[in-house]
Amino acid sequence: MQVSLNIRKYLTLSMAGFLLGGCTSTLTPDFGQMSAKYANSLEQYQINMIFQNILRASENRPVSFLDMPTINGSGSIGVTPSVGGFFSGGAIPYNAAYNVIQGGLSYATATTSLTLNNTFNFTQSSLDNAVFWKNYLNELPKETVKYFSHNHIPKEVILSLVIDEIEIFQPNGKSTVLVNNPLRPDHPQFQQYLYKLINEGFTAELIDTSEKLGAPLTIDKVTLRFGDKAFAMFKDSNITLKQVGDPQNLLYQPIQISNKYKACIKSNAYANYLPVKKYGETLYCEDDSEESLQKTSATKKQQPTLIVRIRSTNNVFEYLGQVVRAQLADKPYLVTLPPTATSFNSNQGKLNQYALLIVDKDKPTPKPFATIEGLDSGIYSIPSTDNGYSSLSIKLLSQLM
Repeated sequence: MQVSLNIRKYLTLSMAGFLLGGCTSTLTPDFGQMSAKYANSLEQYQINMIFQNILRASENRPVSFLDMPTINGSGSIGVTPSVGGFFSGGAIPYNAAYNVIQGGLSYATATTSLTLNNTFNFTQSSLDNAVFWKNYLNELPKETVKYFSHNHIPKEVILSLVIDEIEIFQPNGKSTVLVNNPLRPDHPQFQQYLYKLINEGFTAELIDTSEKLGAPLTIDKVTLRFGDKAFAMFKDSNITLKQVGDPQNLLYQPIQISNKYKACIKSNAYANYLPVKKYGETLYCEDDSEESLQKTSATKKQQPTLIVRIRSTNNVFEYLGQVVRAQLADKPYLVTLPPTATSFNSNQGKLNQYALLIVDKDKPTPKPFATIEGLDSGIYSIPSTDNGYSSLSIKLLSQLM
């Protein structure tokens, strides 16, 4: 009987040891997958933050911006082996090595338990500071139009985002103001004139705005007027001396070198858009200086004057909030931007292919581009497909910030 018990223990422990030996290999987490998860989470966080502020603007609520500057993550996978009883009792069958052993058999089986640990800590900070708000509330510079004037960005999209209103002054003194607000009944008139400007080649160009500093001088008078360190001062102040006059009586014209972005078109259609030579091509660029307007020809003075006002980043949020309110109203109005002759539209053949921004409320959408729960407990979402220019609008808005 003692022999039988020893054999039983030996069989039990041998079986358990054999099973445990094959199950104690260590698994390590995939760092690449964990990093990609963090990156995807951060990207979705930023998209949802922009979308949420668009919804706040649509309801005239204050906007709030948060940033996640640092993320520290850790992850591990632990394997814990254990031994548990599986069966006890019953007759032991004939065993060739030990003949028939009387009594019951209790044996063990090995099990393993996986422990997953995937955690991260992040720092969330507010962008509520003077530097952020100053740039956020200031009017966007005209070069913004130039920065985003690329073939992959339809001009009607970027101009719809950044142009706040168009004002036309007629020679008889009358003026017309067209406001880019889809909640106004005259919004189609604004879009009609916007497309007119696009067809006229409306853009922003870096124009030479250098100015003469006084009258031409001899080299002696340059030193007399500006001092012994005149040339060092000129270099530091970006001033150049241009030779003028005949070789026997050389004079030097001090010129303040400067460049400035201005709104330009390719047609001679407005009194305050004067011809500028650029790369062998004549452009007509906005110039509202008193000196230039006084030199305007009589023919030019019979043309209308055009003023294009650019938004701030804050007003871009307000505008997209108006777009959301218009399409979720009782009588929905969807802002659409049909392509111009030069636009590249990758949405051809799709639903809502020309829509600036598509927002659904309480409409189940599989894997939406963005989704937010509003204060009214409604679920607002931007679909990931058939959403027109929605994702492009969010991308441009993030870059404007």
